[in-house]
Amino acid sequence: MPESLKQSFKESSEADVGNDMEYVRYAVEIERTIHRLHGEIAGCCDPKKVAMAVMETIARFYDADWCGIIHVDLDVGVWTPLWWYDAKNGPMAPNTCQEFELSDNCGRWLECLKTRDSVKIPDVEEIKESNPEEYKMYQRLGVQSVLAIPFWKNPMGFLTMRNPKRYQNHRSLLRLLNHAVISAVTEYFLMETNKLAIMSPRIEKDTDVYISIFGELKITTSRGVLTEQELKSPKIVRMLVYLLLSQKAASAPREIVDAIWPHEESDTPGKNLKGLVYRLQQSFSLISDFRLIESTSHGYQINPKLNVFTDIQLFERKWRMALNAPSTETKAELLKKAVDLYNGDLLRSASSEHWIIGQSVHYQHRYIGAVTELLKTLHQDQDYHCVHRYAAKALAIVPHSADIYYWLIHAIHKQGHTEIARSELRTAKHRLLEEDYAMLANRLAVEANMT
Repeated sequence: MPESLKQSFKESSEADVGNDMEYVRYAVEIERTIHRLHGEIAGCCDPKKVAMAVMETIARFYDADWCGIIHVDLDVGVWTPLWWYDAKNGPMAPNTCQEFELSDNCGRWLECLKTRDSVKIPDVEEIKESNPEEYKMYQRLGVQSVLAIPFWKNPMGFLTMRNPKRYQNHRSLLRLLNHAVISAVTEYFLMETNKLAIMSPRIEKDTDVYISIFGELKITTSRGVLTEQELKSPKIVRMLVYLLLSQKAASAPREIVDAIWPHEESDTPGKNLKGLVYRLQQSFSLISDFRLIESTSHGYQINPKLNVFTDIQLFERKWRMALNAPSTETKAELLKKAVDLYNGDLLRSASSEHWIIGQSVHYQHRYIGAVTELLKTLHQDQDYHCVHRYAAKALAIVPHSADIYYWLIHAIHKQGHTEIARSELRTAKHRLLEEDYAMLANRLAVEANMT
């Protein structure tokens, strides 16, 4: 028999029979409640709707103000409501919880989570003197009494009621419906994971994580892809990229905040970063069973147990290999792979910000150099079609390079499309600086009278 059900029967034999008449009413109402709930959710394929129906049933049965799923991240040290039902305002109504709460003042909750015991506080006034910080939190959240049942692993947290007014000593229904809620949550995240599923030739193991930073951020694992848009937070994206680019094993919270947001005043950088790390992990957990960022005594770091590699690293590797290639054919293939990795400025949404602009400019120049070298190599093989194609693609990314314009126009002219070449030259005149255009026109005039 599952341990949770044993606990339920134990409670029934002790607390539930304390008042025979109350217990009879409780038992009868449980049967009616389960029957009614089954009718409401039978055939429902939306796990979130199932969980909402269960939480609404619990709130009504216990006459509670609020019933919700509290998710806990022990590694980061935060908790946050995942889904909830407000008896007065309905499902997912605005509540007094912050986006995330620190678990520093929730020692009893963490202990109950580890021991898998329920949390029961009939009157929060009883802890006013013994646990003043926890009491202040309850006051802010409008809690007079609380009853919560823990759940463990994938996800981890509590099914919680705020201010129940009936059957506070009878938790067997709450434990029973706890299984239904967690099954719904697990199914929901599995469905979300399946939506993100994609096959990537660069991913071979569950510990492989490929992160693209050129252009827009994209995280790929064996189970799917997370995009910059799906992370829904510019701050999370910047924090992650900072850690990826950092040469340190771990970065302290104050260091990260001062580097990325030097003008943002904050006395609690650790608290702010905890929230960002927590939210990142919530998203990353959809495509991996591992943590992407670990919290250490020295700060935050990319999980060393993961094989995390980026398009920057691959770009540099292909570039170095191309410079030492044994033949022009091999060199061209390696350069093609290198330039194909570059999809725009380093983290385009932040490429002009002070903390990243130096590296962004560096890699843009490195890309222009790689493209130019590729175009020269292709020109040596008289592959003008490929010169045309790669030059056009490069100009869509870096439209102000006179060198790339030269190879584009030169290749078009070699293919016998003189008018198209002249049209591209006119476009270059509008895009390039006056001195750059003059150098381009003179360079082309040496080979053909096109100007």
